[in-house]
Amino acid sequence: MFKRKITLGVITGILGVFALAGTALAQERPADGTAHNSINDRIADILGIDRESLDSAIQTAHKEHREAKQDEHLAGIVKAGTITQEQADEIDAWKDAKPEIMDRLKKLARQYGGIRGNLEATLNILVEKEVITQAEANEIIVWKDGQPTYLDELREELRGERDVRGTKVRRGQRWSRHILPSR
Repeated sequence: MFKRKITLGVITGILGVFALAGTALAQERPADGTAHNSINDRIADILGIDRESLDSAIQTAHKEHREAKQDEHLAGIVKAGTITQEQADEIDAWKDAKPEIMDRLKKLARQYGGIRGNLEATLNILVEKEVITQAEANEIIVWKDGQPTYLDELREELRGERDVRGTKVRRGQRWSRHILPSR
């Protein structure tokens, strides 16, 4: 009986210690719960700039990197003879005209209950919930309708080439492709 009381007391004490430790750790987290934001705050402090300037610089760097990758990819498929330089220029101009709201559209759709695969229905939901304006929704539709006609065919063709090349397998720090056996 005495052993049982001691064991119960020790277990209760251990649980209490874990509860206190968990509370202390939870209080040390940043207010928004992410270490990423606290790191960005610290970077802004070190550089002597405000957080908005840092966020703007990061967004600009991401955009420039995406555009450089896009240009590199288009140059590669032009060189391969898949499309002409004029078509690449048309695709580039179309992508550059993309409305800014498009960068956040997937996240907003997930957050507010958009319908996957149905852009117009998703836009209607977002407008109805006053997440985006009707003007932004119209801008997205006009941009999407301005898509070069051959772009869908090009995507399918490139997707088919990707499937023929095989699956990607991770080895160490490099990706290597394995040819799928023919059936």
